[in-house]
Amino acid sequence: MQHFVFEENNEGYKVAILIKTESFNKRLITEHYVDPLVKGGIPEKDIIAFDLLYAPNRKIPVNFQKAYLADLLPELKEQGIKLLMVADGAYFKTLTKQRTAEPHHGYVLPCAIKGFEDINVVMIPNHAALFYNPDLQAKINMGITTVTSFMAGKYAVIGTDIIHNATYVTSVDDIKPWIEKLLTYDALTCDTETYSLNFWKTGIGTIGFAWDKNNGVVFQCDKAANLPNEPVKEYLKDFFTRYLGKLIYHNANFDMKIIINSLFMAHLLDEKGKQEGIELLTRDFDCTKIITYLATNSTAGNNLKLKEQAHEFAGNYAQEDIKDITLIPLPVLMEYNLVDCLSTWFVREKHYPTMVADDQLHIYETIMKPSVKVILQAELTGMPVCMKAIQKARTELCADIKVSVDFIDKSPVIDTVLFIIREEEQTKANAKLKKKVKPLSDFEYITFNCNSDPHLRTLFFDYLELPVLEKTDGGQASCAGDVLKALVFHTDNQHVKDLLKAVSDFVAAEKILNTFIAALEKAVKKSDGHYYLHGNFNIGGTVSGRLSSSAPNLQNIPSSGTKYAKIIKQCFLTPPGWLFVGADFSSLEDRISALTTKDPNKIKVYTDGFDGHCFRAFYYFSDQMVNIVDTPESVNSIETIYPELRQDSKAPTFLLTYGGTYHGLMKNVGLTKIKAKAIENNYHTMYKVSDAWVQDNLTQAAKDGYVTVAFGLRVRTPILSQCFMNSKKTPYEAKAEARTAGNAMGQSYGLLNNRAGIELQERVFASPYRYDILPVAHIHDAQYFMVKDNIDAVTWLNKNLVECMEWQELPEIQHDKVKLGGKLLVFYPHWGKEIGIPNGAVGDEIKTVVQATLK
Repeated sequence: MQHFVFEENNEGYKVAILIKTESFNKRLITEHYVDPLVKGGIPEKDIIAFDLLYAPNRKIPVNFQKAYLADLLPELKEQGIKLLMVADGAYFKTLTKQRTAEPHHGYVLPCAIKGFEDINVVMIPNHAALFYNPDLQAKINMGITTVTSFMAGKYAVIGTDIIHNATYVTSVDDIKPWIEKLLTYDALTCDTETYSLNFWKTGIGTIGFAWDKNNGVVFQCDKAANLPNEPVKEYLKDFFTRYLGKLIYHNANFDMKIIINSLFMAHLLDEKGKQEGIELLTRDFDCTKIITYLATNSTAGNNLKLKEQAHEFAGNYAQEDIKDITLIPLPVLMEYNLVDCLSTWFVREKHYPTMVADDQLHIYETIMKPSVKVILQAELTGMPVCMKAIQKARTELCADIKVSVDFIDKSPVIDTVLFIIREEEQTKANAKLKKKVKPLSDFEYITFNCNSDPHLRTLFFDYLELPVLEKTDGGQASCAGDVLKALVFHTDNQHVKDLLKAVSDFVAAEKILNTFIAALEKAVKKSDGHYYLHGNFNIGGTVSGRLSSSAPNLQNIPSSGTKYAKIIKQCFLTPPGWLFVGADFSSLEDRISALTTKDPNKIKVYTDGFDGHCFRAFYYFSDQMVNIVDTPESVNSIETIYPELRQDSKAPTFLLTYGGTYHGLMKNVGLTKIKAKAIENNYHTMYKVSDAWVQDNLTQAAKDGYVTVAFGLRVRTPILSQCFMNSKKTPYEAKAEARTAGNAMGQSYGLLNNRAGIELQERVFASPYRYDILPVAHIHDAQYFMVKDNIDAVTWLNKNLVECMEWQELPEIQHDKVKLGGKLLVFYPHWGKEIGIPNGAVGDEIKTVVQATLK
């Protein structure tokens, strides 16, 4: 137990700072905590600091904490301590008996350990975390203010007085006058509380509006999910139709989906009502979630949740049972709804100026905010799926799992491994018994479980003694899917290779079954008798700005050409009278890299006619290629003469493109150290201009604290700004941040997919086909649609979608020869089978291509 005093005081101390040993530095504790406390009115003589011990491997079991606190707390009490500033979440939870630490920043809680209830506890971030995320300084400041106000007798719970005037309307007759009043405001925040997070299942329980961060109104709407309050809904629809001011949401996509489906759509296939609602709700709005993203986007990550961003204003006002609003009394629910509205105002005032100051307003207005409109239509439409195909996919996956399990169970090594596992369980069980000893036969019920990491560790690392390639956060050997695949390269025993493959196949099939198939089985059956998968596409879900998706994560669909990609994609097909189509940008990341870096070896793939894979294979393996010279014809012949070397070039290129090194080539590709280093060196020789371009940008980021990527998006780099790059002393974290920032420079141009979708939607809405061409998904650099089985609609889409994808007006990607674009694909009979439509093809030409392909 170590301690620091900042001014000797024989009479004792009042405030103790508790921080883990590795951060126990007197100078830094003084700088970040003591000096601010003194400025807040607490004398140095009243402050003392103690370290908090961690177990080996940085573990912190609760029993370990309690044992240490049993020694520490009596010492603190003897010193007269009244308040603890705890810079450690684990110890904070143990001291206060709270399940989480994060929501309690800015609060004073009593110590919950018996005998020490008279000591109070305040959560505060560890100063060391500022290295990774300087934004945490705001929470340190909040903690300092909480401590100084409490010690001065002026402490007030956060959020106590934020509501100045509130009206809670439960009578239908009182709503109309309020609607008329709301129409007079230039801007309002809006928030809904719903009976479900799924728009097709829910009604609007309550809906709130606020005209500033202290005043607002909340209406009760549907009294149950299955009891729609039609008069209230008519009033609300009238309001959204007539209101010409700005509506401000936090996570606009969620609330807008609920409002459109509840108020404007007569049924789930009502496209006219859907589009009417979309156009009305998106004519003038703000989304504070997107604003927050643009103001805080960083390699350190950020939390975009409303309650997190408004914490210093509203405090921890979350309701434990908010997932089911029927469990919350109506007055409490309505106040909660209002606080959301007030907090949305606070977050807008907090982050909008930063967004503007950081030159993010343009991307907000031209890309991010318009993306809401495209995503709304896609999410409300859903991806068409066939339930029979889904059940067939489940059967296929279960059969694959059985094959893997049967092979594993019959392996001659499994009996020995099971004996070891059962013996370990016997030892653990008997250690808990005082007299009775359980025989090994009591544990014969245990079978080998491929889902159990301990079982896999016993098999591959303890018994088969394969090398540990990665470790978990807890310091144990990792058994992740990619690690199991990589282990194949670290054994010459064919049976071990077969075991690894069987386990990998099992894990992959289980993952598909439990994620995609489970999600597909929840698809919604609509009035046309067909099923639709409604997922979520998230703006601000990635550092690079590209969309992420959830429930399910469609970005994680297995790669095309793989077995499980086919199994999943065969589930997606349209109802009669519709086609499922899509278009993927052609080699977008490679083309963008060529255009932005101006690397001649990347550009000539497109200007001189080189095959990219052959070109890279030539650089990696030229010593193995007889009579191949550096001309397009000769290099491209590698595809025929040395197809295996062309194939072997792909994995190293992918790994090295995203910041990997020869270590990764050894681990994941199975190359020897000499070959891995040679390929790494050849890669960087080939693309030395690109490397220099990336390094120049990272050097500038170290000065500026950010990199600017596609459409002006800012990616903040807090660690780089504190480090000297390319030094032997450059920390691992800085190198990792550099990789993240470097990858974002290319991946951010996935926003071109957003831009194309935005322009196309505008064209569709202005065309005769607005109800015949419906966006259903954006996945990576591709977008997908349901299109009426009408040759005129397909012809129109083929022309207009390709034109939108050929847009190339950003200065850094303009080129007279290297062009962007894509090709329309018709998926028939399902997503797993595609028919490419030539650019510019019309009418009968398209029919001819389709018929020829089908034959």
